[in-house]
Amino acid sequence: MQSRREYLSTMRTRYRQARSRSEKSQILDELQETLGYARKYAIAAMNAKSEQARRRQSRTRPLRYQAAMPVIQMVWEALDYPCAERLYPVLVRTAEQLARHGEIRLTPEVLDELRHISRATLARRMAKWDRPKAKHVQADKRPVARLRSEIPVERCDWDEARPGALEIDLVEHNGGSSTGHYAYTLSVVDIVTGYSRRLAVLGRGQGRHCKGTGAHSDGVALCSLGNPQR
Repeated sequence: MQSRREYLSTMRTRYRQARSRSEKSQILDELQETLGYARKYAIAAMNAKSEQARRRQSRTRPLRYQAAMPVIQMVWEALDYPCAERLYPVLVRTAEQLARHGEIRLTPEVLDELRHISRATLARRMAKWDRPKAKHVQADKRPVARLRSEIPVERCDWDEARPGALEIDLVEHNGGSSTGHYAYTLSVVDIVTGYSRRLAVLGRGQGRHCKGTGAHSDGVALCSLGNPQR
């Protein structure tokens, strides 16, 4: 294997120093005959970089902006973990504000790196950072249960035979959006007799709807026993 590498290195030098196409063709013929390479593979082998050049290229180059990385990460955390595109325009200004309040220490070297780092470099470095996951906060159901126990509301079954079991519905006329102020239709139906009344109400305030519910029974022999269980 070592002798093959040495042979390829020698042939590669000859190939690059060749002055004519015919001379290069003779070198390729010799390479094919010696190593059994196909023509295209032989050409690729002659045009490849030398082992020494590959080693020089593979050497780890020192990363730039290393002094500024801890400061950038603190600014990133202070701003609630924005992306590089949002962090980049305010990076220097926010770092200077944090330094002014004693949160970080800005040396001339760090400040110079903050001013010269590019948006693309910042995005590449930030891609390796782990953004903390938001904690799932479970809603507390106890206030709802407490309200249900304190509000005197009873429900009746659908097989109720006594008149006065009311089904009360509220229909929104919102044009497809629940934002803003609009009209409602308050519908009250006696599930036993089938008697129904409807009333237009503006808004969904408690006072208006309680008044509207009372208006349904004014002048009507209708006694509310409760709402049906749906």
